[in-house]
Amino acid sequence: MDASRRPRSSARAGFTLAEVAVTIVIVGVSLTLVMQALNGAKFASAHTRNLKLARDLGLLTLGEIEAGLYQEELRDHFFGTYAEQDHEEFGFEIVLGDEVFEDMESEEYEYSAYYSRFNDPDRYDDDEDDEEGEVEEAFEKVRIRVTFPKIGEYENQLTLEQWMPWDQVYGDDEEDEADALGGAGE
Repeated sequence: MDASRRPRSSARAGFTLAEVAVTIVIVGVSLTLVMQALNGAKFASAHTRNLKLARDLGLLTLGEIEAGLYQEELRDHFFGTYAEQDHEEFGFEIVLGDEVFEDMESEEYEYSAYYSRFNDPDRYDDDEDDEEGEVEEAFEKVRIRVTFPKIGEYENQLTLEQWMPWDQVYGDDEEDEADALGGAGE
């Protein structure tokens, strides 16, 4: 074989051990960051799903209240779950008027944006009663808090509020019905 045709041996025939180690470290760190981002996206997606489902279930319950299905149960603090809708892990709590949820009554409760907005005593100071006494309200404030499994550091509850006609929430008063029946016989 001719010497001019022989391959020349170059000074660098391959990668050094240091170059391989740096490449492995870069790939490892990149994969770790990608896995963390995917895991975070998975948690955010699950939380968004839970929020949407909690909103839908809360609106369903508010619709049932407005239809008059829970008139007897609403006389007291009302709790429940969504086991009938195949969501056993979701629960709800309902309060009416100026009532607050039980954990909001304690002084240890950490104020959330919802709590400070709707339980601010100065907000309702301008409501004045007439001279004869208490004014009969035509509407009642109904609040529902839907709770769901906690995922990571995300909040695990959603609170909805809706104003409803008084009669749809509580039903007709028995006294009003008796007066209507008594007045019709006269």
